[in-house]
Amino acid sequence: MKLPPFKSGHRFLRGNLHGHSTHSDGMLAADAVVDTYQRLGYDFTCLSDHLWQNDSFAADTVFDSAHLDRENFITLPSAELHCHGKRFDQDGLWHIVANGLPVDFACPDAAETAPQLVARAIAAGAYVSLAHPEWYAMTGDEALSVAAAHAVEIHNYSCVISSARGSGIAVADLLLNEGHRISFTATDDSHFDLPDYGGGWVMVAASELSQTAIIAALKAGHHYASTGADFTDMSLDGMMLTVKTTPVDSIVVAGAGYSAMARHGKNMTLAHFDLSGLASDWFRVTIRDAAGKMAWSNPYFKSDLGVGT
Repeated sequence: MKLPPFKSGHRFLRGNLHGHSTHSDGMLAADAVVDTYQRLGYDFTCLSDHLWQNDSFAADTVFDSAHLDRENFITLPSAELHCHGKRFDQDGLWHIVANGLPVDFACPDAAETAPQLVARAIAAGAYVSLAHPEWYAMTGDEALSVAAAHAVEIHNYSCVISSARGSGIAVADLLLNEGHRISFTATDDSHFDLPDYGGGWVMVAASELSQTAIIAALKAGHHYASTGADFTDMSLDGMMLTVKTTPVDSIVVAGAGYSAMARHGKNMTLAHFDLSGLASDWFRVTIRDAAGKMAWSNPYFKSDLGVGT
């Protein structure tokens, strides 16, 4: 059987879920941001400007980007939400990305907590992810307190090039090991003060190029995260996993604890894994090509797929 997101048969849409404009602290006006991503070959982008009561870097309203939509390119109303209580942030602020957010979503106030903010954004219909966990040293207790979020940013390109702290895989694995079902995103977090664009994205198998379809596909986990490598198919026959990719040098299946299986070679496009040898209910796949470009599948759960552990 084919695994999501390949099971749907929908075409893949490339998009950035985390980026900024002059509505908050970005260097480019919103229309210039859209021009940039369309020129790079994306299908959609998100102007997730900071939503907080501090006009030095944030705005207190969600930017309505609908007027920037084009025939073959759309934007998703989004915001990077803030609230107090983050331990290792110099400003003490949480950073939570919400995509598909209503433009009348109320700005957080000083009394709102991170779990409350995540819950309010989800209730408003947004796809919610935990931004750049490594960048501001998200602790295990902090991650568990916001485990209701849909996803973890496992690659934040701006944080990679600005501070070499762009990973989120440790936090993602912690939540998975604790039994939480989260998905993965790769993003730019583009501000355009650095060449921080076009370095991380999601490939979403959506039924159409629309906000409703993209958000629904994200919530269903019908996407993968990439910095340049691509999955072309993934299927399961009993306990035998087949992974097909663009040419890569490494294909790794990882599960609970330190369990993992790997295949290495030059320009591989196919690998098989017997999951009966992986002592884990869940598994995820990571690929890397000769240039270091990567992609990450969302986690799969054997119990959901009807196979044993």
